[in-house]
Amino acid sequence: MQESGKRGDHPLITDGDREDSRPEEAAPPSVHPLWHVALVLAGGLALGAWLIDPATGGDDRNIAQLRIARVGLFVLAAGLVGLWALRRSLEADIRTAIQRWHDAPSPLSPGDVVPGFRSRAAGVVAWGAALLWFGAIGIGLGLHARWPYDLTFENGPLETLTVLGYLGGFLLSLRALWLVARERSASGRPRRWFLVLGALGCFLIAAEETDWGQTYLRYETPETFDQVNIQGDLSLHNLALPEAVGVTRWANWGLRLIAWTLGGGVALLILVSGAFRRLMWALDVPVPPWWSMAVLFAAAWIPEIEGVYDRNNVGSELREVTIAVAVAVWMWTAWRDTRCQGGPQRPPG
Repeated sequence: MQESGKRGDHPLITDGDREDSRPEEAAPPSVHPLWHVALVLAGGLALGAWLIDPATGGDDRNIAQLRIARVGLFVLAAGLVGLWALRRSLEADIRTAIQRWHDAPSPLSPGDVVPGFRSRAAGVVAWGAALLWFGAIGIGLGLHARWPYDLTFENGPLETLTVLGYLGGFLLSLRALWLVARERSASGRPRRWFLVLGALGCFLIAAEETDWGQTYLRYETPETFDQVNIQGDLSLHNLALPEAVGVTRWANWGLRLIAWTLGGGVALLILVSGAFRRLMWALDVPVPPWWSMAVLFAAAWIPEIEGVYDRNNVGSELREVTIAVAVAVWMWTAWRDTRCQGGPQRPPG
């Protein structure tokens, strides 16, 4: 019997069919050219920073403000360069989010995107503690009690609790981020970017609250900051803005705006907008629990107390520690839901 060809050949399979049967290698997805806009903006910011001449500021305070502004522009430029460098990972996660948008269940209820407490007992304790805390603040400030003043002094117990709250949020964010990175599908999971933002935000605020370690290490304030910082320490939130801006206590107002946005704006959109709930699902956003959103919104309304105590920061210190606890609980739910890999944990029943 005559052989049909070499070993492994089949008379019904031609060379062309064999070549067509080979799996084609997928070409790497192209990156959108709009990412290069970030690089152009970074170059513009760096050029603007280079053109700033602090010597033209006049007095020492203006010179110091220009120096800090110059460094700030360089930092923003570096951030845009980092965004450009991560463009492939970001675009992959955007594609994942688009797919999640199409695959999202319909309809989505608020409970599908907002986490809760695992047990009713934990929820009762948390909501009860929040009511007692805000009740105590209202009565204490309304009656000009002594305890708000005694607990809010510099480096006192409430300020220490503020630092611990943000440090806890930072560690929980890192833990959740590590869980995401450990998964094989981490290259296409948008949640990690929100965890990065949460970790950076908690770390920066904790560092600011301790004046970047100056509170405990007692090192001298650099001359530039000493000239432009209201308290003469190494912190950004106490920097005095130029008089032409006409804004004082800008950091307090910024923190209140964030609390209003997260506690009021986000909560309202989740309640009334199905498209917004679908967007949160698609982006895999670790949404704050209802408890944190309510506490953030209420904390934003804690008033500034002036002319009553020897210090005018009693109200702001109470607000800061309240927001810190709300953020810590938020990061805890983000870590818990990332660990469970099952989305928000709803209370039973």
